[in-house]
Amino acid sequence: MMLTVGSKLFKLSPITACVVIVSTALVLFLFASQGLKEALESVGLPSFPLVPVSQSQAAVGSILGVGLAKGGRNMNLKLLRNIVLGWVATPAMAAILCYVALFIMQNVFMQQVFV
Repeated sequence: MMLTVGSKLFKLSPITACVVIVSTALVLFLFASQGLKEALESVGLPSFPLVPVSQSQAAVGSILGVGLAKGGRNMNLKLLRNIVLGWVATPAMAAILCYVALFIMQNVFMQQVFV
């Protein structure tokens, strides 16, 4: 995945690749750090919400940011479209699969399903 987004989505130089890695790490740190959240709240500052963040989504976002900062001319928009469609389709398909599985559990196996 990293080889695809690092070379096919936007051609990264060593410097831009370093920026992508540092920004990805910073995003993952900010949204997963309980200590930082508590430190910000203790001095009365607003904190970041603690939410699970996908490393691949953060990396694609930072590559997109670097590409836009460099003018956005050399970005592979078809690949970007496919990545975004995958991000949307995956939870939708998971929801449909869970609904079907719960329907089968309740109606075929007569198990009580709590919603």
